[in-house]
Amino acid sequence: MRDSVTKKFEGGALFDIESPMAIELRRIMIRLSRSLDLDSKLCLMVTSAERGEGKSLFALQFSLVLAYHLTQQILLIDADVRRPVQHTVFNVSCSPGLADYLATSEPDQSVKALPTRVPNLKFLPAGVIGSHPSRLFSSGRFPAAIRHFQQDHDIVILDAPPVVPVSDPLHYVEAVDGVLFLVMAGHTSRDLALRGVEILRSVDAKILGVIANNLGEVLPYYYDKKYYGYHKERGNSNRST
Repeated sequence: MRDSVTKKFEGGALFDIESPMAIELRRIMIRLSRSLDLDSKLCLMVTSAERGEGKSLFALQFSLVLAYHLTQQILLIDADVRRPVQHTVFNVSCSPGLADYLATSEPDQSVKALPTRVPNLKFLPAGVIGSHPSRLFSSGRFPAAIRHFQQDHDIVILDAPPVVPVSDPLHYVEAVDGVLFLVMAGHTSRDLALRGVEILRSVDAKILGVIANNLGEVLPYYYDKKYYGYHKERGNSNRST
């Protein structure tokens, strides 16, 4: 995934805003605007069931589309602190970043969002996790960290780890307004996708929808909460198929 993300942004402009990918992402933005007030303060988490689903590339490009088409200040946070990748795209150091901010008992003023080539898009690297990454979240400082960074930004996009291998994203749920769940078409099994959804639902995550990447990583497709049959029918507690 590191190579696939980086190769997309070698050379000139960060993003072709009229590319087929950008058009699909714009459609996703429009569909989300039906259920979310994009003019208000928001924090959205992008995750998947396992690695290799394209979540980091989607989080990056979706942040760019939001920045191009909205007047709000957008912040992309690399919240995959165990295996960060976004700093390689922006060609900046991984630290100081999110993990460094969470590791201190008092707000670390040296941890600041970095400007990008897009005027209203900033980026916060993952930071350095140290030898006990799970301790970063035990203090419950993550929601406070998000509130801190929302002071100067309107929409925060979290590039979170996958939910099946690690528990980190569950600590993020309290601070976010919704979750975008990625699957790879033709790759992610139904059972694995359902397992990821069940993990998110166990902490009452608000899953806004499913983004299905195709195998060529060319176009993402947005599905509502009925995709993969993980919604609950009215009056029936069983999962539909």
